[in-house]
Amino acid sequence: MSETNVATAQAVKGERWAWRSWVPWALVVIAAVIGLVAALNVWVKRQALSTDNWTNASGRLLEDERIRSALSVYVVNQVFTNVNVTQRLQQRLPPDIKPLAAPIAVGLQQAATRAMDNLLARPRIQQLWKEANRRAHQLFIALLDGKHNVLESTGGNVVLNLQPIVKQLADQLGLGGRLEGRLPPDAGKITIMKGSQLDTARQAVKVVRVLSYFLFFLVIALYAAAVYLGRSHRKLLLGVGVSVFVVGLLILVVRRFAGNYLVDALNNNPDTKGAVSATWAIGTELLRNVGINGVIYGLVIIFAAWIAGPSRPATWSRRTLAPAMRNYPVVVYGFVTVILFLVLLAGPTDAERIFPLLILFAFVYAGVEVLRRQTMREFPAAEQKEVTA
Repeated sequence: MSETNVATAQAVKGERWAWRSWVPWALVVIAAVIGLVAALNVWVKRQALSTDNWTNASGRLLEDERIRSALSVYVVNQVFTNVNVTQRLQQRLPPDIKPLAAPIAVGLQQAATRAMDNLLARPRIQQLWKEANRRAHQLFIALLDGKHNVLESTGGNVVLNLQPIVKQLADQLGLGGRLEGRLPPDAGKITIMKGSQLDTARQAVKVVRVLSYFLFFLVIALYAAAVYLGRSHRKLLLGVGVSVFVVGLLILVVRRFAGNYLVDALNNNPDTKGAVSATWAIGTELLRNVGINGVIYGLVIIFAAWIAGPSRPATWSRRTLAPAMRNYPVVVYGFVTVILFLVLLAGPTDAERIFPLLILFAFVYAGVEVLRRQTMREFPAAEQKEVTA
């Protein structure tokens, strides 16, 4: 075959496989974008659609002083709105002190707010708060699942009922008898979602539930395809690590600035902005954890790509690990298993978390085996003996 024919064949072959120089990287970018959407989807599913996680988060809200203070003001206003404290004081005070009934009532309301704050710090009241949140969320999920009759008593709305806490404060202030029978039906009840909004929410939840695992597996498949199709597996693996790291970082940045924007946009009262900000921080803590996990996983993948590379520190590391990789593989895998077990214990081990983690663990074991075989090829036993001698 002439040199011209050989050059032509090589050119045709190069054109045929030219797509492998850009398609894998395009897959990495697409996977990163989908990964960002998947992370937000996981947060919605595990936070907004999980009754246990919702209840636990609500319990932590009362641990924050700013939220307790804002809730205290609301509960006390509910009591004083439905009981004419000034009139009651005028009926009981001596005639010469009756003109002071109004300022005394104001002082009593301020004292009641402080008392309510202390009351909300008690375990018994916090349990009432958590039970109210659990009931509201169970009604919400039941309605999303098509059980329309569960909200007949609330006018078709999802309501957080705080009347038991309002009555607890009234009893402590000695207003229980006066308050009994005077509370309007909606006193102490916070409407979380109106019935007119539920159809939209129902459709959105269906999408979230369907996409929950699909997006995760799609991201994994795209990353795996990118590494497999790439001419340099190690460089593509490095690209995957960088993209996962960037996605995790973006989640943390979005959470931070979106929270600031929402707090400023939805709340014009400077006295309650602290409470709203704390509520956002607690409600999006799981999203923060997803972002932190993305950063950590990205760094681990970047390290895996580096240690398999040609740099002198990486080569020295593989040479140092070669005896253990060859002679004590059980110890190597045992060490990796301990690390993965600690990762598993770092959070709740419900089914929604454990199955994706098991898939990631499988990739970790596969990566360790690939590294072990590479190390054994590069540093055979005979070479190791010569180096030792």
